[in-house]
Amino acid sequence: KNVIEKFCKRNKNVLIKTNLDFNENNMQEYVCNESTHVWKTSLIKKIIRYKDDMIDYARKNNFDYIFFIDSDIVLNPKTLKHLISRNVDIVSNVFWTKWTPISDLYPQVWVQDEGNFYTRNWDVEYTEKEKRQISNDFVNMLKVPGIYKVGGLGACTLISKEAIKRGVSFALIDNVSFWGEDRHFCIRARVLGLDLYVDTVYPAYHIYRENYLSGVADYKKNGFDPNNYVDTTTVTSKIKNRKKNTEKFKTLRKIKRYMRKIKELNFKKKRVINADNNITVSMVLHNEADRYLERVLKAALKYASNFVIIDDASTDNTVEVCEKLLKGVKHKIIKNKVSLFKNEYKLRMLQWKETIKENPDWIMFLDADEEFEEAFNKDYMYLLKNKNVDAYQFRLYDMWNEKEYRSDELWNPNVYRPFLIRYQPKYKYKFKHTNQHCGRLPYNAVNLETANSIYRVKHYGWMNPEDRKRKYDRYKELDPEGKDGNIKQYESILDEKPNLIKFDVKGK
Repeated sequence: KNVIEKFCKRNKNVLIKTNLDFNENNMQEYVCNESTHVWKTSLIKKIIRYKDDMIDYARKNNFDYIFFIDSDIVLNPKTLKHLISRNVDIVSNVFWTKWTPISDLYPQVWVQDEGNFYTRNWDVEYTEKEKRQISNDFVNMLKVPGIYKVGGLGACTLISKEAIKRGVSFALIDNVSFWGEDRHFCIRARVLGLDLYVDTVYPAYHIYRENYLSGVADYKKNGFDPNNYVDTTTVTSKIKNRKKNTEKFKTLRKIKRYMRKIKELNFKKKRVINADNNITVSMVLHNEADRYLERVLKAALKYASNFVIIDDASTDNTVEVCEKLLKGVKHKIIKNKVSLFKNEYKLRMLQWKETIKENPDWIMFLDADEEFEEAFNKDYMYLLKNKNVDAYQFRLYDMWNEKEYRSDELWNPNVYRPFLIRYQPKYKYKFKHTNQHCGRLPYNAVNLETANSIYRVKHYGWMNPEDRKRKYDRYKELDPEGKDGNIKQYESILDEKPNLIKFDVKGK
C-alpha cells in the first residue's frame, strides 16, 4: 500500500480504486511460496471484478488502449511503445517461467484449450510423442524474436479500443469449466472475431519466486534470453536434497545430463558469426531437368549467393539447366559417374564435404522439388541476423497438387524439420549411416542453438501420380520392412482419396 501511495504522489493521472464491495471475510488465502502460486476460486473472481471494472473505465473514458500487467513482472522500457507499434487488437508481451522448481521454462501463452502447446484435431489423433514434439516446436519458435498468433495469453496484455468496443471481458463463461480468468477472456475474444498475438522481441522478467528478485538487476542490464537461461538457484538447492526423493533425483540426473550436453556444445568462444550472412544452397540432383528444378532454382536465387550441386549420375540435361540458370552466380557442380543413392549416407557425406569446402556462412539444404513460400524470400535476412540461433527448422507441406497439401496422421505438415544452419567449423557434425532416410544434413546440427521459423516449405515431389508410384516402388525395394522409415506411410502413398487441404498463401 505504501509503495502505491508513493507512486501516486510522484506521478500524475493515477487513479487508485479500492471500493469494489468485496466481502474480505469470504476471501480464501493466496498461497505464494518458493515452489508455486495457488489461486482459489474466490480470488479469481476478485481479479475478474477488478479487471472488468478497469475495462469498463477505459470504455467510458474512450481510452485508445488498456494494458494489463501483473505486479511481479518487470518490463523493458521499450515494451509498451513496441506493442502499440504492432497495430493489433490484443497482444501479450512474452515472459518465461518455471512453474515448478524442476519444470522446464515455459511462456505464458498457449495454443489451445487450457494450456496445450499443440492443436487438437478432429481428423488427426497425435501420439504422445508427437504431442511432445509439436509442443517443443511451439515453445522453441517463441524463443525467436517476432510476433506470433496464439490461442491463449495473459498477465501482460495490451488491448485496443476496438477490442474494448466489441465487448472483451474476463467474466467467467458458465458453460466452460476452464480454470482462470485469462482462458475465458481468450475464448470470448476469439468468438468476437479478435485474433490473439504474442510478441517476443523484449521478453519480460517474471519474479515468480522471491529469490528471483536478485535477477532483476541483471535483467535491466542484459535483458532475458530464454535460449541461455539457467535457474542456478533452483538446480543447486535440488541437488543438495536429491537423495531424499527418488523421483526428483531422476529428474535432476536428466538436468545434469542436459547441463553436461550444454557445456559440451558451448561455442561462445568457438562460434563463428560472419557479418555477411550469405546463404549457400546445397543440393543433390538426379534427372530433375523436366520436373521442378527450374522453378526451385529461380526461387532460391532470391536469397542465395552460392550453390553447391551434386549431380548423382543424371542421364538427362539436369546439369545444363543448372549451368544456364546459375550463369553469373557463384556455383560448383560435382558430377557422379555412378549413382550413390542406394547408399544415401555416402551421397550426403559427399554433399557435405563439398559444401563446407566453400567455407559458407549459412547452408540451405534443398531438394530439387522444394520451394520456400514467397514470404521467406522477402524476410529471410531477419533470421540470419539473429546471433543466438545456429539452426532453423521449417514446416514441410507435401503438395498433392498445385493448390492442396496432404494432412493426416501419417502426413503431418506441423512437424518442423531443419533446412538452414549456420556453419560452425569447430563443431563435430555427425551423419546417420543408413541407406535410406539418413537425413540431408548432419543429425546433430539441431543440438546447437535451434529455432523454428513461421515460414513454410512447399514439397512438390508428390504432385504427379507417376512420381508417387515410383517413390512407392523404390521405398518398398530398398526398405521393405520399414526399418529406415515408416512402413505405414509407404503403404499410404497410393491412397486413392487422401485428406487434402488448400494451401493458404497468407499462412492462416
